[in-house]
Amino acid sequence: MTTQNTDQDTQQDIEIENAARDRHQLRTQAVAVTSVSVVLFAVAVAILYAVPLNRIWFLNFPLGFFLLAQGLTMFAVFVTFWYVRVQERIDLTRSMNEEIT
Repeated sequence: MTTQNTDQDTQQDIEIENAARDRHQLRTQAVAVTSVSVVLFAVAVAILYAVPLNRIWFLNFPLGFFLLAQGLTMFAVFVTFWYVRVQERIDLTRSMNEEIT
């Protein structure tokens, strides 16, 4: 009788671990897709509006040129730091929820 209970407990632990791992993977994937989508959207918008933005000058450069040369790079770095911060929170949440056996 005790081996049957032990087997059931082990099976339940495995199912709980798989569910936690799946939630972690889905959250990680959602953050990654969101980050890449935001950067690609910003690139598309900057390209589409580059010519109208070139009428405005910023630091002696046309604004469209400046955004494509420097602004999008800075934005991508900002999004990367945001992604790392969110991913750290996701990893920390999972490690706090794991039981130490």
